[in-house]
Amino acid sequence: MGCVALTSLMATIELQFLRSIPRVSILDDELPIKFFEKLSSLQAFLQQKSGAIRDLEIQIRDFALDAEDRIEIQLSNFLLAKNREDQQKAAQKLHQTLIEAAENAAHLLKISNESDDESNECHSLIPWSLDTSLRLQPPKLEGRMVGRRNDYLLVKNQLLYSDQRRVILIVGMNGIGKTTLAASVYEDSSVASHFDVRAWITMSGEYTMRQTLHDLLLTLAEPNHETRKRTTLDLDDDDDLLAKQVSKCLKGKIYLIVLDNLWNNRVWDDIQGYFPNDSNGSRIVLTTTHFDQGSYTSLDCIHNMALLDAKESWDLFCSNPFLEKHMEPKFEKIRSHVLEKCEGLPLSIVTVAQRLSKCNNIRKEWEKVEKELELLGFLDSSALTLMYNQLPQYLKVCFLYFGVFSKRNVIRVKQLFKLWIAEGILNLLGNEELESQAYEYLQELIDRSLVLIDKQSSDGKIKTCKMHSALHSFCVREAQKNSIFCAVNTQQYPQGSFNMFANSCRWLSLYKHSFDYYVLFRTNTPRSIFFFQKDDEISVSFKLLRVLAYAPSSFFQRVPTQLQDLIFLRYLSVKGWFKGLDYIVSANRNLQTLVVSSSNESQPRGHTLHLPSTIWELPQLQHLELDSSYVIDPPSVVKDNMQTLSWVCPTHCRTEVYRKFPNIKKLKIFGFCDSPIILDDLNYLVRLERLTISVSFGCIVTLPKPSMFPSRLKKLSLNDTSLSKKDLMIIGMLPRLEVLKLKNTFHEEVWEVAEGRRFNQLRFLLLEDKKLKKWMINKYSFQCLERLVLRFCCCLEKIPRNMNYIITLKSIELEECGPFVAVSALLIQELRHSFSDINFEVISYNMIP
Repeated sequence: MGCVALTSLMATIELQFLRSIPRVSILDDELPIKFFEKLSSLQAFLQQKSGAIRDLEIQIRDFALDAEDRIEIQLSNFLLAKNREDQQKAAQKLHQTLIEAAENAAHLLKISNESDDESNECHSLIPWSLDTSLRLQPPKLEGRMVGRRNDYLLVKNQLLYSDQRRVILIVGMNGIGKTTLAASVYEDSSVASHFDVRAWITMSGEYTMRQTLHDLLLTLAEPNHETRKRTTLDLDDDDDLLAKQVSKCLKGKIYLIVLDNLWNNRVWDDIQGYFPNDSNGSRIVLTTTHFDQGSYTSLDCIHNMALLDAKESWDLFCSNPFLEKHMEPKFEKIRSHVLEKCEGLPLSIVTVAQRLSKCNNIRKEWEKVEKELELLGFLDSSALTLMYNQLPQYLKVCFLYFGVFSKRNVIRVKQLFKLWIAEGILNLLGNEELESQAYEYLQELIDRSLVLIDKQSSDGKIKTCKMHSALHSFCVREAQKNSIFCAVNTQQYPQGSFNMFANSCRWLSLYKHSFDYYVLFRTNTPRSIFFFQKDDEISVSFKLLRVLAYAPSSFFQRVPTQLQDLIFLRYLSVKGWFKGLDYIVSANRNLQTLVVSSSNESQPRGHTLHLPSTIWELPQLQHLELDSSYVIDPPSVVKDNMQTLSWVCPTHCRTEVYRKFPNIKKLKIFGFCDSPIILDDLNYLVRLERLTISVSFGCIVTLPKPSMFPSRLKKLSLNDTSLSKKDLMIIGMLPRLEVLKLKNTFHEEVWEVAEGRRFNQLRFLLLEDKKLKKWMINKYSFQCLERLVLRFCCCLEKIPRNMNYIITLKSIELEECGPFVAVSALLIQELRHSFSDINFEVISYNMIP
């Protein structure tokens, strides 16, 4: 796939040759710049002609993969040269390789321009014709709709009440039941009798406005009406004439129009002005997988469809008439398997039920169905292909990258962004911060119903996400057939074939799966390896690797002689420091992210390993994440690039250390010592937004004055810090604090919030403390609080009564708290409901009786 290969090559050229201090200087400084410009032009061409030039895209892909291999091999020879003579020879070969690659790019660019001209000429010769694939009637529903009662009532109410014209958008992933919901409401007798005119159009993937207007007229005009006769026969009418005829058919009538399965946001932009607004209660219903607020204007209601929960899923499964009458009890043994594999997607559930209802041996048939479900899924592959082909090139790369994570894997968004950046997926030359750009890309995938939000952080941003298994199967197939990705089940793959698979892709991921292994079209050199599965035997060439994620230290120790080949790493996540990792770190000047976790979970807390200070010599290092098993001395120079730092530093919380990290955004401090930890003036960390302090139990932490905190601090998390009343007062005065998590932090049993406006901007508060007994607040505190979470507050007598006055409060969540806390939460809920705040909720888990 051309977009992935080109993106990777462009990132390599930018990182190695176009930085202010390039890693390698070549004879012609202008050559990399001109080469990059040609690559950018090819990328723009692919973006514009996505899916329409398959053969040429394959040529561009093969060129980019081959060029990057050759460039990095010569670059590797240069960097690993043992003497000056070898280095000069390597530099000459590298220069020649760049020249040849630039010439090949220019040749492909010429072909693409000629192809562009030919496609334009061909396009002008194709006459418009009616597409008979459009369906002008809603699908026939078999029986009642199951598991969507609330959705049904919400949409129905939107249709029947209000005299104003309303536009209702139903959005959700493929197979979630958008069409079924719309059709059920459309055929409702009370809805049908409410409107003078109804029309249903199922859109095709190949959209033209004339075609849509034509089909609207076919459904709206009377059978013998002159307009319908002429529209059926005369294809030369222009769009304006057809639009006027549509408006004429609807003018003065109460109409219901359903445009089902909108593939392209342009549809609504093009035709919305042709529906008259007579303020008479007319309705337009749109269903789509792709919602973009900027593309859908004049919307009155957006109805997002969620996956079914376990009860709704099983009710739908058992609603199959044959199962309901004869066999439902027999399926209880496979219930948990069905629920797990279908993941609440109605189409998958209905398809599995239909298949199993026709067999005698349930267990044996389920094994067949399960394999097919895991391998292919039951979503329409042609519809998924059309959706994929409509993605812009940059989103195609991001979408395919989800294949490297195992099926049903919950993915940390911050981790995903760091990987995207290391792979060069994002636009490195843009003015926008890369993480912000990554968030926009992820949001766009979510808007297109290709990725699901798993959890949101306390400030409303996406914290974790996942891809539904039905889409994941398609994602993996698309990536594998393009020779970009290979997923290997290390516990089950053909004997002696691992190297063959490993050398057929750019992204190699090790995890358990049921996928078939694709025919290997070409050899490739892996750039990224992901360890999601324990491996005891495999070894892979380290040559040209840039991402090593979740790697066990045993993997490196099996091939110690290959460590010297690791010189292109940008992202390294390893379980356990080991001998030889010092060399890897010092040799990889482009390393952006280094994550070192403990290899021994049973290791006693407080036992630390001292890491070498050479880590700070990495010029591109932005994220250093060490768990509590490792300690490192502070740098001797300023580290402008550092954005994330997690380290053990009981003696490093000093002003002179803070000055070394002027641009850090996230800081996590571990402390294990008997002496008190005194935090110096933190306001030198002017960009700090998130601060976490976790210390050993009983260790006392003294906070600086409010004026000495960073002005941008939004999130503060304190664990076992034993705070005094004065410290809590200081926290309450922080001007921009939005999220506060206090876990076992109270030195006393009573927390009385001082008089005055405290915690003015706080939106989320978590208290987790077994010692806290009394909590008192005044009317003017926590005025912006939205979520209150209390965990393990078994001694707390009650929730402060003044919480009643916080009108922004949306929910109270309780876990393992005493009965009086639960009672006080329910009293608050009753009071809020009495004021018509029906959305306020109290959620409780494992409460203490």
